[in-house]
Amino acid sequence: MDKAQDIPADRMVEILTARLDRSERALRDAETALESRMKELYRANQELRLRENDLARKLEIESALLLGALSNAQMATAYGERDRGFTVSDSAGSILGTPEGEEATLEKLVEAIHPLDRDRIMREGIQFFRDRTTGVAHRYEHRIIRQDNGETRWLRWSIKREPGTEERPSHIVAMVRDITEERRNERSVRALQLRAERRVRELATLQLELAAAKTQVEDALNARNRFISEMAHAIRTPLASLTGGLELLETYVHEDGAKDLAVAREAAEQLGELASRLIEEAAADDGKHPVLAQDPPAMETPGAAEGIPDRPRVLLAEDTESNRYVVERLLAELGCDVTSVENGAAAVEAVRREGFDLVVMDVMMPIMNGEQATQAIRALAGPAARTPIIGATAHSLQSERERLLAAGMTACLAKPVRKDALETAIRTALISGRDVRRNEARFDHELFRRTFSELPSAYRKRMRDAAKTDITKYASDVLSAVETDAEEALSKAAHSLTGVALNIGAIGIVEELSAYREARRDGEASIEAFREAVAACLLAVDDLYEALVATDQ
Repeated sequence: MDKAQDIPADRMVEILTARLDRSERALRDAETALESRMKELYRANQELRLRENDLARKLEIESALLLGALSNAQMATAYGERDRGFTVSDSAGSILGTPEGEEATLEKLVEAIHPLDRDRIMREGIQFFRDRTTGVAHRYEHRIIRQDNGETRWLRWSIKREPGTEERPSHIVAMVRDITEERRNERSVRALQLRAERRVRELATLQLELAAAKTQVEDALNARNRFISEMAHAIRTPLASLTGGLELLETYVHEDGAKDLAVAREAAEQLGELASRLIEEAAADDGKHPVLAQDPPAMETPGAAEGIPDRPRVLLAEDTESNRYVVERLLAELGCDVTSVENGAAAVEAVRREGFDLVVMDVMMPIMNGEQATQAIRALAGPAARTPIIGATAHSLQSERERLLAAGMTACLAKPVRKDALETAIRTALISGRDVRRNEARFDHELFRRTFSELPSAYRKRMRDAAKTDITKYASDVLSAVETDAEEALSKAAHSLTGVALNIGAIGIVEELSAYREARRDGEASIEAFREAVAACLLAVDDLYEALVATDQ
């Protein structure tokens, strides 16, 4: 490297000038950085002062709130040392009711203690200083008498004795609070609780009494219903034999005896009507007359067995010999091959073993009654479970009829069973059993017949066709709403379809629709049962119309 003295003067000047420039630039950069840092420190210092001021204001606000709360809460503090005595906060004056500006002291607090509590508090105070564990807060309650108005108030103390240390001698710290309102509220709450508990006990007692009364009423109603059922059976059984016997005699009475037979039949009918009225009046609740389940109307047919095809095999279940004889003869005249049994259990076994086209079932029978036998038949396997069953009951109440239909009967006749009513029921039952599975095409036949019979003859077919059209339309609307998951549209279509179906007694459609909507709410549902019920009911409408309505025009 060249020595400095060997470098030319002008070159040396250039080198020194470059070094000076670099030094000046570095100095300026350092000054700029220092100035920026000073500004940052200044801003930080300003923010710190602002935060300090804000914190101070918050502390002042918190202190003011705390002092206000202490005053509002009627709370005071006390502090004491062995050689210095006790001091009490100014807020004790509001507790004692001392005049404004007068100092509240511990002595005044002691003087204000109610005479009824003075001795107890003094004993507990001595025990506190002598026996109580240090460092643990102990609580006491007592009454005082305020100086200003002589009012009795309750105070609660929390007192703790701290052991002495090298820096600080043993001392007492206490807090006292007026709890008069708190105790009053607690007493009110407790009084309400006691009243509520007493009310609950009273309600429990009433519930037990009501349950006992309900049981007594139910027992009385059951006994009454059993008596009515037994009396109905006892009265209508011989009436059924009488009425049926008179009908059978009609073919053997000559012209000169026809008038006598007519008189006897009229008397039997009047007696039957009178018995029905007595039984129905006895069974009516609250003076309301029940809706009667009337027999289907007589059907004008040229021949006795014209409406019953192929000599159906009929099983007759009837325990009364005279009734059994009469119904056997009536069925024979209607073109039926009859087999008879004397109780419901035998009927179930006969249907299971042999199979029949139809069962005529008395309701009240020994061993197994007609309702139980019907349920047992419906539980059989195969086609036997779908055997049409016509019930014969001593009651003519709608509730009795609905219960028997719900048990599985196809139709239900009231005793005494008339030949024309029996023929109509058999015709209808065979149609239902032959063309449509019973669990799909379920109709209330009486409602179906009544809907059309109340119309003028000229409008009946029009009503039938309109019903089929409406059922088809509204059922399609239901299926469309199900497919698109449109709940509002489903509700509207279901309402319309239910109204139309009930107009003609198509209860199968209504039941399957209701079952689907119930299952839909639970999350999983199949619409297929509803779809099949609609199809089956539409197929059965025309046959039922021909059987129950057309021949009556």
